[in-house]
Amino acid sequence: MTSKPNVFGRMRNARIERILSTPPSGIMVSPWFRRFLSITAVVVSYLYLATLLVPMQGVWAAIYVDEQPASLADLNGTQLALFVLAAVLSYIKFYGPAILLVAFLLLRRSMRRVTSLPDEYLDEREMANRDWAFRTGYLVIRRVGLALAAVFFFVNALGYSPVSGEFSKKEDTVIAVKAFNEYLISLTSANTDPELGLTPNNAVIFYAHVIALLAYVAYSFPLILLAWRESKAKEVAPRPVIQPVSKKARTFASDYFRRIFILLALITSLVVIQIVGILLVPALGNWMLFTGGLIYSFIGIVAFGLFIYIWASVKTASALLNARKNRYNQGSNAPASIGAVTFFTLTQALGIAVAVNIILGVTLPQVPGAAITPLGVAMLLGLVMIPVQVLSVIFIRNLETNTQETKTGESNK
Repeated sequence: MTSKPNVFGRMRNARIERILSTPPSGIMVSPWFRRFLSITAVVVSYLYLATLLVPMQGVWAAIYVDEQPASLADLNGTQLALFVLAAVLSYIKFYGPAILLVAFLLLRRSMRRVTSLPDEYLDEREMANRDWAFRTGYLVIRRVGLALAAVFFFVNALGYSPVSGEFSKKEDTVIAVKAFNEYLISLTSANTDPELGLTPNNAVIFYAHVIALLAYVAYSFPLILLAWRESKAKEVAPRPVIQPVSKKARTFASDYFRRIFILLALITSLVVIQIVGILLVPALGNWMLFTGGLIYSFIGIVAFGLFIYIWASVKTASALLNARKNRYNQGSNAPASIGAVTFFTLTQALGIAVAVNIILGVTLPQVPGAAITPLGVAMLLGLVMIPVQVLSVIFIRNLETNTQETKTGESNK
């Protein structure tokens, strides 16, 4: 007698079923698209590293030697090349994290079947490519880390005089090492230019970006190798393993309600913490208000709610289309289908209204003393959208598969 799987076992089985029922297809398994994602991730990673290491103030100072030119025609060849470099790095500095994140998510989605399914669901080529990619990727990362450590140790040794036992100040190599050390310090030192403002947390920002980039490389590099090698293979896209609509809908509804519970718990916790900070612990209230704890928590909750809305909208639309395609929206399931379509449409209308009000609130000038602002309307509509989407998911959950009619229809073919 086999025992029932525990919570983690059930989660693993549910994940395998989701991957088998919705394998990547179309553009996601296209060889050119996988190569494009791989090249994008590598190139943007190097460019973003350059934004951290290139002293941009020195680049702009080299461009505008005397005064700011009236047009690009006034720049010489060197200044124009530096201007193009500075412009590219500026755009990468701003848009680079988003590009890297999107490339990673698409790569993960494209290779999800090979990276996430157990061996019994893969063929020998897929298992060999997966094992090679992760083994080679982590090996390269380890070797690069070891090489960088050796380089810094060697550079440090160049500035040490074995005769005096101290770091000499006269030798050329020591002068070069000192300049290199000052350059490294400048990457994390505070900016004291009165026109640009003081940034005392520059070291924190710099190391946060470096650590985040290292983590990105560690996670994405094996995927890049795997995607590049898989793009060379001529394979037939696997057919999805069809599951009953009711099972998929109920699994989706369970995940949705769990995430909604987490969202409401986060909102309640933030409100309780703020009330306690105002009434009982003033230090906590001041910390939340004046150090950004409140605004950052609010932004995080809004981002999580936006993720739930988009994810649930995609899942609901997929379930409704599948129900219509397989005629699960007829007969006894007609009321559930009509209710799901109705509340799904209302949810999307509210979502569009929220987006429009956010755009108006950001672009239009604020009216002092106004009782209602576009951002306030967006917040109220967002709160109304939660129960409307909940009703839509409840109707989706009630969609049933008419097994008898399905079998009869198949036997008549």
